[in-house]
Amino acid sequence: MKRLLILPLIALMPTLSVVALDQTDSSYFTSLNQKIDNYVVQKNVTALDTLYAEDFVFSHGTGLIEGKASWLKAVGNGRYPSRHHDSMTVEMHPDLAIVRGKLSIQRIDKAVTVRYTLKYVRLFALRNKRWQMISHITTHEQHEK
Repeated sequence: MKRLLILPLIALMPTLSVVALDQTDSSYFTSLNQKIDNYVVQKNVTALDTLYAEDFVFSHGTGLIEGKASWLKAVGNGRYPSRHHDSMTVEMHPDLAIVRGKLSIQRIDKAVTVRYTLKYVRLFALRNKRWQMISHITTHEQHEK
């Protein structure tokens, strides 16, 4: 009897692992997107290193363009007490996800807290069975006065 119950479960195991890898729901990306910025606030460079692709490019609203190493160094310096997303939309493509949204940021700059919002486009790619951010492009930036 036990053998009869185990056989159907074994047959389902490959299907279960595929479902776990099939993270194509927009809620997965809205959660991942906020998790990444929570790690920025926490200065968790180790976690971010796995979530940003090796060829990650960050295009800032100021015009500065930096790669993964430079951005992770800035994160490690810990200037961001708050980063919260709003109004996210997710557009899915095979092995790609485009996330658009608004990000409210607090940054410490010379002992002064600077507050600003930006609109962005982020591109995630499925590589080696895991999603990684390959690009962040700030499309609009507005500072509080």
